[in-house]
Amino acid sequence: MNIISSYVHALEGRLRIKIPEVKGAPLKAREIEGHLVLCSGVEEVKANPITGSVLVHYNPRLIGQEELILALREIGYLEEHAPKTHRGVSGNPSQESTIGRVTTAVASTLMEVALSSLVAAII
Repeated sequence: MNIISSYVHALEGRLRIKIPEVKGAPLKAREIEGHLVLCSGVEEVKANPITGSVLVHYNPRLIGQEELILALREIGYLEEHAPKTHRGVSGNPSQESTIGRVTTAVASTLMEVALSSLVAAII
């Protein structure tokens, strides 16, 4: 999953993601809150226009992180980009580096959630 964001932190039932377009834009923050709160399973959404951070509390039995990210994409945030096959295709190495870091962060977080679920199931 490739998304444009410099920070993603996810735990089961909680997702925090930085969305650059929200920083300094209270109307966009309210738009995101209004859209996500309508998703089945979303319990609370707080979009902070000062930091650009969006915090979502949700019921993981009803909705997952992937669906939340798709809901943000529906309204034009976190656009997905195809991975580059080699450096220089986009002409912007820092963007490629950011995408790589975000992809790694999301994969790592999903692994943490999966391991936590496995430990909980064993206990």
